Amino acid sequence: MEDHNDNFILIPAKSGGGALVRRSQIAGGRANGGEGAILYLASGPSVYTTATIPQLAEYLGARKAEIA
Repeated sequence: MEDHNDNFILIPAKSGGGALVRRSQIAGGRANGGEGAILYLASGPSVYTTATIPQLAEYLGARKAEIA
């Protein structure tokens, strides 16, 4: 059966255009100041994006941790 949760997504890239990334290749990410985020890919390269971490998290369906 095909895994529909591992589709490709287009991440807006700081250098213009975008980067086509497979969901399973996203190893992590962090904020990059007020200018977007850096996504770390399992295959090695990083993607500098204009999207913010909250925007990426929402798109990827991540839940926010509630820390008391």
